[in-house]
Amino acid sequence: MKRGIVVVQQHGTSVYEHLGQDIAQLIVGRSPHIGRVRQMVQQVAQYPRATVLLQGESGTGKEVVAHAIHTCSNRAARNFVGINCAALPETLIETELFGVESGAFTDAKTSREGHILRADGGTLFLDEIGEMPLTMQAKLLRFLETHRFHRVGGIRELHVDVRIIAASNVALRQAISLKTFREDLYYRLNVVTIQLPPLRERLEDIELLVEHYLHKHAEEGGVQEVQVSAEAMELLTRYQWPGNVRELFAALQSSIILCECNVIMPYDLPVHIRTYQENEMQQLLTLCQQLHLPSEGFDMCALLDDIEKRFVREALEQCNGNQVRAAALLGLSRDQLRYRISE
Repeated sequence: MKRGIVVVQQHGTSVYEHLGQDIAQLIVGRSPHIGRVRQMVQQVAQYPRATVLLQGESGTGKEVVAHAIHTCSNRAARNFVGINCAALPETLIETELFGVESGAFTDAKTSREGHILRADGGTLFLDEIGEMPLTMQAKLLRFLETHRFHRVGGIRELHVDVRIIAASNVALRQAISLKTFREDLYYRLNVVTIQLPPLRERLEDIELLVEHYLHKHAEEGGVQEVQVSAEAMELLTRYQWPGNVRELFAALQSSIILCECNVIMPYDLPVHIRTYQENEMQQLLTLCQQLHLPSEGFDMCALLDDIEKRFVREALEQCNGNQVRAAALLGLSRDQLRYRISE
């Protein structure tokens, strides 16, 4: 959500209506990380008054998850209203949230309802909550405690029934220690927290995300669905995606425009993606991120022992038997290496 305020879902309609209510279609992926997110969404959707805090890096899909919670709940037929707290100046955010009475200030010639009232019966999504000014945080806290408020310049108390979903790409606990976020507001928001993983920790989801985006693009544009060559897909799954899903979809949009014959080839991808090269350490970390516990379990000690012996042997071979240099390669002391050799 880049602009200040967006009413994403109107009465009786859903941006996901064409996908149905299947949670796997709302939140795309097969990784254990996304499986846990889907499970939490299904659970929290059953409690329509519970406040939810979504945490994760920029571009990880916090707004998508907020939509899914709304769509899977009994509030789905009412408004989903989103506001980007970072995109509004401090002078406007209070009137946009709470509304304003006519005559409250020079330009307020008529009364105007705020987005809290527009979300009545539905869901209010507060994106980038960590950027909200401290003075506004105090007012939001009072509203969360009672679900009652006054328009700016008004004397009549209004009451709404609304679920609050907040999102942040900054660590709010750290913001509390820096005195930029209220601790009492954090605990009020933190009834249920859903942590969204970065895309680099769920690379196995990229193929499904690509299929989802290309299908959606074809369906919405009424055009033939674009395919991705195996070579291009390999490049997409190798890249680390610092911009997460948002960066992936932007890269696909660019590639769709540039590709010929409805097939995305490696040369259609942005140059920084097709020329990306992992160093050996990054390759090892990527491999570790793709390891998951087998459903039948396994002998962890035996596996770790085998990995350790393999690395010790390779380090000694690479250093021609020099234990001091081999220990340095492994981040060990010489005594620690000798102990492992003797085992």
